[in-house]
Amino acid sequence: MKKYKDIFQIPTTDFTFKRIFGTERNKRFLIHFLNCFVSKYTGEIVDITYLPTEYYGDDDSQRRVVFDILCVDSEGRQFIIEMQRAKQTEYADRSVFYLSRAISERVRKGGSSYRILPTYSVNLLDFELTEYAQSGECYQVIRLVDQKNRILTNKVAIFYINLRNFAAQQTEMTEEMRSWLKLLKEMPYMDDSDYAGQPEFFQELMDECRISKLDTMEKANYEKSVLEYEDVQDAMSCARAEGREEGRAEALLMAARKFLKLGVSVSDIAKATGLSEEQVRELKG
Repeated sequence: MKKYKDIFQIPTTDFTFKRIFGTERNKRFLIHFLNCFVSKYTGEIVDITYLPTEYYGDDDSQRRVVFDILCVDSEGRQFIIEMQRAKQTEYADRSVFYLSRAISERVRKGGSSYRILPTYSVNLLDFELTEYAQSGECYQVIRLVDQKNRILTNKVAIFYINLRNFAAQQTEMTEEMRSWLKLLKEMPYMDDSDYAGQPEFFQELMDECRISKLDTMEKANYEKSVLEYEDVQDAMSCARAEGREEGRAEALLMAARKFLKLGVSVSDIAKATGLSEEQVRELKG
């Protein structure tokens, strides 16, 4: 098993992912990423504004939704960006639900009853979706089309980007897209010789991910995030080794208990493990 070189952070930890993609000072990275992966279908993104990531329903019967990152660009197009490390069997359903909530929330806040505003769901996954298992692909674009492949609307789309298959040779993939995926997956195993071979933009990204750049508080938060990340990986390895649904479930519950001890929020634990928030709350009792 490869070992981390402890020069660059693990980009897929919650701390680093939001530091790279979810902060005003680093939004150039998110803009570049979106233009690489989705602008062909949505239009070029010039600038973005970050939005609140937590939505509550009108009453207790409506489930609360917490996005990893939510933003709107200068043309009014909304983007949901999600990072999911743990395999979740109903993740495709969840991404459709999140997209629907984001659309309906914008209408609820003053839009026309039927005129939806462009909203896109961009999902980075560290596992293969059940729906695309064994495909060997790293990139899927889902739009509303009819039986003759005619597009009904360009205002909605879901993008799945699989980090496990970052080396896949799909015709849709550009060299910049492959560079993004390789860095997001392989950066913690890289050193300064790998850094030297990168284009300037990706060197800036790697510089932002240097562990040495973190202050004391940031390093503590990063290390906590790494522990959470490794617990998810351990749970997944345990589940795969068991090869049975009951073994997988127990591994996820074990990881959730560890997260609770670390003080991780219920919503973040649910997203990391694929358990429901109700299941996580029961573990606190």
